[in-house]
Amino acid sequence: MTNTPLDKIDKQSSIKDTKKSTRSLIDRDIKEQLLIKDRAIASAIHGIGIGDLEGNIIYVNDAALRMWGADDPSEVLGRSSLELAKDREVAEKIMLEMLEKGRWEGEIEGFKKDGTPATLYLAANIVYNEKGEPICTMDSFVDITDLIDYRKELERVVQDLTQLIDTANAPIFGIDKTGKVNEWNQMAVKITGFSKEKVLGRNLVKDFIADDYKASVKEVLDNALKGKQAANFEFPLYTKSGQRVLVLLNATTRRDADGNIIGVVGVGQDITDRKKMEEELRIKDFAIASSIYGIGIGDLEGNITYVNDAALRMWGADDPSEVLGRSSLELARDKEQAEQIMLEMLEKGSWEGEIEGFKKDGTPATLYLAVNIVFNENGEPICTMDSFIDITDRKKMEVKLEAANEELETRVAERTRELVRANERLIAEIEERKLVATSLRGKEEELRQQTLNLQETNTALKILLKRREQDKEDLEDKVLYNVKKLILPYIEKLKNTRLDSKQETYLEILDSNSNEIVSPYLKKLSTQFQNFTPMQIQVADLVKAGKTTKEISEVLNLSDRAIEFHRNNIRNKLGLKNKKINLRSYLMSLSQ
Repeated sequence: MTNTPLDKIDKQSSIKDTKKSTRSLIDRDIKEQLLIKDRAIASAIHGIGIGDLEGNIIYVNDAALRMWGADDPSEVLGRSSLELAKDREVAEKIMLEMLEKGRWEGEIEGFKKDGTPATLYLAANIVYNEKGEPICTMDSFVDITDLIDYRKELERVVQDLTQLIDTANAPIFGIDKTGKVNEWNQMAVKITGFSKEKVLGRNLVKDFIADDYKASVKEVLDNALKGKQAANFEFPLYTKSGQRVLVLLNATTRRDADGNIIGVVGVGQDITDRKKMEEELRIKDFAIASSIYGIGIGDLEGNITYVNDAALRMWGADDPSEVLGRSSLELARDKEQAEQIMLEMLEKGSWEGEIEGFKKDGTPATLYLAVNIVFNENGEPICTMDSFIDITDRKKMEVKLEAANEELETRVAERTRELVRANERLIAEIEERKLVATSLRGKEEELRQQTLNLQETNTALKILLKRREQDKEDLEDKVLYNVKKLILPYIEKLKNTRLDSKQETYLEILDSNSNEIVSPYLKKLSTQFQNFTPMQIQVADLVKAGKTTKEISEVLNLSDRAIEFHRNNIRNKLGLKNKKINLRSYLMSLSQ
């Protein structure tokens, strides 16, 4: 049976010859209280031991036995507590300090029964009797071996984390509750140029944040100090050399072991280069999107993955979804040609030239296309890029210009032939004059008196020749004017319509005008019509022919109001405005 603390105290009291007197003073109530305390000590979860003033163990509770690894109190009772310490010298100093001061508290290392090292947290004190005399010592202890191991492991983890933070490939800083820097890792030093010694204890926002961002950064840090953490917050940080560095910050609340907020830890990322790259990419993206050239991007199989607005407008679409995912070969007029272009581009890396296709509504279109393969930084093909412009109208204009050039060449050739004939006539006349001059020189003596008359005749001849050429040119101009204004418009209409009542009318007009080309009226009328538009000339001719406004509108495919408008303008140009003169009668009078 385990001895109780009271039994041990009795034995010690008998040594001091106080046992008999002590027992006589304890009444029943006190004895019951002592018994309660005795049971409390015996069942305590902390190890409790009692020893004499020489350090010999006279009592241990069950918790103390378990800590030491023993099964019976007899294994320790009577032994010196100094024997259980790892360092006897340390234990003796603790014993002396406790006897001198009356108590001692702290950690002490020892050994268990099986030799296993153990660390105890020990509270030792001297027990005094009612007279204030020391009668024994009492030890209360708890095994903190696991706690010590945990603390060592925790210290190792803290050291590892500190090393990890200090050598992390990202700027990490910490501030206390007042905003002063208390952590500054190597990457923060590298980015800013400020050493840890120069930064610690300084106000982060006040000393290192740009003025424009002081308020917003302070708000983020203040929120973190209130437990509201922030992620992906961008702000500029100024380096020692004055350069501006963009940092992407995650601000985390820092707490102590009891969960109290003691500061903020900021983990940043230098995104200066990334932001520059993003800005460059954004500008390029805007340039592509707003280009007046159609631009498309596709995968290596020819499927469209992107088109800009210009490309959509060229194709006649409103939304990119109408073309995205489709094969670019579908838009070509000649699939075989498109496939050959695709193969050549994949083989050579690029292709440039004209290609025909269809718009959304089926309208044919001609494009000038430049397509190439896009490679990544490793030289691997990743997609294709097309740049194209609609040259449909330009191709049509080229056809018209070619026809106009041919017509111009024909006219130039005709005019050249006329000039050649005129030149031949002039050469003949010159030769004739040379013969006359030769003859005159032969008869110079005979015709000396006629020289003056001959010179006058020659001069008159030159004047007549010039007048003849002028008359010829005037005649040609008048003929051309009449033909262009009175015949050609109807010939063109005849070419473009089938024979019907209107065409018969045009033919009548053509016949009438052809007969009048040489008439004095037409010359006079042409002179009057010099400031008329082609449409006004046609209307005037139809009025003279006796056509009504409705008939004229049907012939010219214009509204009655438009014909009335032209009639009024004709009257104005002929000086008939506000005069009661019949327009047809006046036009007829011009031919008389």
